[in-house]
Amino acid sequence: MARTRKYPIPWFVLAMIMAFLTMSTVQVIWLRSSIEMKKQIFTDNVFHSLSQVGEIATRPTTGILQLELEALSQAQSSATLVQPGRASIGDGLDEAEARMLRRFDAFHLDSLIGISLQKHGIEIPWVMGVFDRYGQPVRLAEADEMYRTNLEVTPFQTATETLSIRLHFPSLPRYLLYNLLGQFALTGLMLSIIAWGFFSAVIGAARNKRIDRIRRDLMNNLTHELKTPISTIGLASEALGDPDMLKDADGTKHYIALIKEENKRLGVLVENVLQASLADSGKMQLYMQSINAHDLIKEVLRNLAIQIRKRGGRVELLLDANNPIIEADRIHFTNVIFNLIDNALKYSLGDPHLTITTVQATDGLELRFQDNGIGIAKEHLGKVFDSLYRVPTGNVHDVKGFGLGLSYVQTVVERHNGRIRVESELEKGSTFILLLPQ
Repeated sequence: MARTRKYPIPWFVLAMIMAFLTMSTVQVIWLRSSIEMKKQIFTDNVFHSLSQVGEIATRPTTGILQLELEALSQAQSSATLVQPGRASIGDGLDEAEARMLRRFDAFHLDSLIGISLQKHGIEIPWVMGVFDRYGQPVRLAEADEMYRTNLEVTPFQTATETLSIRLHFPSLPRYLLYNLLGQFALTGLMLSIIAWGFFSAVIGAARNKRIDRIRRDLMNNLTHELKTPISTIGLASEALGDPDMLKDADGTKHYIALIKEENKRLGVLVENVLQASLADSGKMQLYMQSINAHDLIKEVLRNLAIQIRKRGGRVELLLDANNPIIEADRIHFTNVIFNLIDNALKYSLGDPHLTITTVQATDGLELRFQDNGIGIAKEHLGKVFDSLYRVPTGNVHDVKGFGLGLSYVQTVVERHNGRIRVESELEKGSTFILLLPQ
C-alpha cells in the first residue's frame, strides 16, 4: 500500500499565521472597546439629560407653586385627571404623586426631555414613561404601550420624589453601529490587507520553493545530459589516439561517427537552452514566410526517421487540410514540430505510435499530434506549458529533460498568433492541438 508523504509546515508560514491571528484579535478587541466606549458616552449623556430634567421638575419656584394651587382647586372638582392621548393617572395615587404629575404637565415634560437630549447630542427616537414607586406606569402614551416591558427594565431613569421618569431608545443598537460604521470599514479594510499580504506571501514562498526545486532538477538533468556526451567524446578521442587504432579502419570510422553524433547531441542541447532563454526574455525574432505545413512535417519526420526506427515506432499521417500554407518562421516552427514528435517518442508506452493530423478549420489550420504515451493527469494539464515544469513520472522510462520544450512550443505558437492546448488521459496518451491562422 502506498504511503502518503507528509510535508511539515514551514516555520515562516506558522509565524505568519500567528501574526495574522494576533492582528485580527487586536482589531476585534479594539472594535469591541470602541463600541463599549460609545455606549458609555451615550449612557452618560442620557443620565445627564435626565438629571437636568429631574432637577428642573423638582425645583421649587413661585410660578410652580401658583400652578400647583390652581391645579389643586381644579382637582377638587374632578375625580380623575385625564390627558388626551395619555393613559389616566388612575385612582389610588397619593397627593404627592398627583402633584408631581401636574408639575410634569405644567413643564411639558416631553418637550423638556427632547430639548435636554438634543443639547447633549442625542437625536434618535425615544419613548418616555412615568412610573410610581411600585414600578407601575402612571403616565404612558397609548402608542407607547408596546414598550412598557422595555421601560420597566430600562437603565435610563431618574427619580423625582416618589415617581421616576424612564426612557427607552428602540433604535439604540442600530444607532451605535451606524456611528461606528467608519471604524467597522477601517477594521475590515485592515484585516483584508493583512489577509491579502499573508496569502500573497505564503503563495509566493510556495512558488519560490517550487521554482527552487525545479531549478535544482534542471541543473541535475543538465549535468547528466552534458556528462554523457562529453564522456563519450573523451573515450572516443582516447581510442583514436591509440596507435593500434590506426590499423583498424572500421574502428576509426566508428569512433569518428560516435564523436559526430555526440557533438550533434551537445549542439541540440545548447540550442534548446538558448531557444528557451530567448523565449523567456521576449527577444525571439521571427522571419515570416509562406510555408507548406505538410512539407515541413514530412521533412522533420525524415530527419527523425533513424530515431523512430531505433525505438520501433511508426508514424501515421492524416494530412487532410485543403490549404496547408501558413505564414511562419521556418526555423522556429520546425523546432515546434520536432519538440512535439520528440515528446511523443520519449513518453511512449511500448513501441511509439504517433498520428499527425491536419484539418482545415474555419479560422485557420489545425494540427493534431496524437501519441500512445503515458498520458498526463488532470491536475498537471494546466502546467505542462510552464517554463521548467516537468510532469512527475516517478522512474518511468527514466526520461531526462529540462521542462523547456513545451514552454518554448507555446511561446512560438502564440508569437504566430496561434493557440495550443492538450487533451490527455493517463495511460491512454496525449493529443496536442495547434490552431494557426492563415
